[in-house]
Amino acid sequence: MKNRFYLTFCFLCVLFQARAMDGLPPGVPRVLSTNGTVEFIDSTFTTHAYQEEALRLVLQEANKVAKELKLEALSIAEENLTHVFISPFGFAYQFKAIGNVTTTNYFYGVGRGCKFSDLTIANYDDYYVKYRDKKFAEPVRAMNTNTAYQLATQWLAAVHMDVKGLNRDCELHIDLTTDMLPGAEKKARKEITPLYFVSWQSKEKTDDSVGSVAYVELYLPTKQLLQLSVTDAKYILRPPLVFTNLAALFPGHATIVTNYPVKTVEGPAPGLD
Repeated sequence: MKNRFYLTFCFLCVLFQARAMDGLPPGVPRVLSTNGTVEFIDSTFTTHAYQEEALRLVLQEANKVAKELKLEALSIAEENLTHVFISPFGFAYQFKAIGNVTTTNYFYGVGRGCKFSDLTIANYDDYYVKYRDKKFAEPVRAMNTNTAYQLATQWLAAVHMDVKGLNRDCELHIDLTTDMLPGAEKKARKEITPLYFVSWQSKEKTDDSVGSVAYVELYLPTKQLLQLSVTDAKYILRPPLVFTNLAALFPGHATIVTNYPVKTVEGPAPGLD
């Protein structure tokens, strides 16, 4: 009877591990719970092969976005990048943030749900300082929140973001970027800096809802896109990046640890016996 129970227990352990392996190749070390759920992967774990493949996929996605928004004159090649960051596999597995690449024109980030989520103009601070110069100011009567909103939603739709869902679920805010600064004075002004910040805020006012669900920042006179971001993956309609060859990126068989139940022994607290 005891042997039968032991064999059944061993079979279940193998079955649980097999189920947990479905989404991960055997070359990835991990810690499993007793029901086969992956409990822990070292966030720094990766391989050179994975880093190269992830860069290829992020670069491919950046080219798609650049084409959809007409941001780059030429296709983006790896040798043309000014900065690259690819998350280690362990971090990407946990947070679904694969990495980002930057050209001389824009930063492209795959940071939510393994999907493209963020775009920022290169040297953003320089543009921000530039457009706040007096020579770029416009009279207050030139303020045009409708056009700013139309541009923002056109760009979001172009990169397959769920504008309809954002408008349904969130509060829309259209502000001048400079009006959002601490101590900004709006009264009796005669000129504005035509930098617009169009954002969608969560209707649920909780500690977890701080910040925008999505936002677009733009310089209206030249219709220049400065920033675009969607922080909730459910509003990103584009498909996630998919690794079709994970087993080849993590060859071999890594150590897999299962947290089996530990029998506790009742007794006096340490130091009290």
